[in-house]
Amino acid sequence: MGKKGGRNKLKRLSAPRGWDIPRKGERFVFKPLPGPHGTSSSYPLGVVIRDLASMVQTGKELKQVVRTGKVLVDGRPRKSSSFPVGLFDLVELPSEGITYRLVPSPKGLRLSKVGKDEAAKKLCSIRSKSRAAGGHFQYGLHDGRSIVDDTLALAPGDSVLLEVGTQKVLGKVKLAKDSLGLVLSGERAGQVGKIVDVKKGTISRERMVKISLPSGEAEIPSRLVFPVGTTEPMIGLGVSAA
Repeated sequence: MGKKGGRNKLKRLSAPRGWDIPRKGERFVFKPLPGPHGTSSSYPLGVVIRDLASMVQTGKELKQVVRTGKVLVDGRPRKSSSFPVGLFDLVELPSEGITYRLVPSPKGLRLSKVGKDEAAKKLCSIRSKSRAAGGHFQYGLHDGRSIVDDTLALAPGDSVLLEVGTQKVLGKVKLAKDSLGLVLSGERAGQVGKIVDVKKGTISRERMVKISLPSGEAEIPSRLVFPVGTTEPMIGLGVSAA
């Protein structure tokens, strides 16, 4: 009987353009499993560890590290090399004392080292807002998790700073004038600037954000602008890891 289901590997040449990996060399690369992030907006955990961070050299080393639960994503052991890791996810190797955060760049998501003071902090964008049981407000976040909190008074497009282990809310920021916004995609990806204005959307045009960036003022769709703070970013967005 033939094998049912999809392939668990992907040709490097067919990998999403947003993956910052060499296109030559080994023919195949890990394919992300269904999870909190889509294929085009995430890396498989094995690619993060082997290709981006260069923590291991061979597939055998990679399997040993991952399957023994030595790699944490957002504080939880992940034992599949195909687990999808996306924007602002924290990848930690406790045995090495190293934590990385995935941040945007013009070439796609890249790794940035995280200090101990931020190793449990994650910035999440609000994707949805609804009423949960008992009439409480429930917020759906960009990484698939959800929180119930009646005190936030936020809307889709705004952000919250969480403690990943407890999901305690440590801070919040609105997608609004004078907030700081991070560009997620395109040539300006990774740049942070002050939001000048947020223009309401219409039937034919989505909501737009006018933002002042180091490269100049630009008008960008709101879905590509991530609010990260008011006077300064609530987390370090740092330099990409070599």
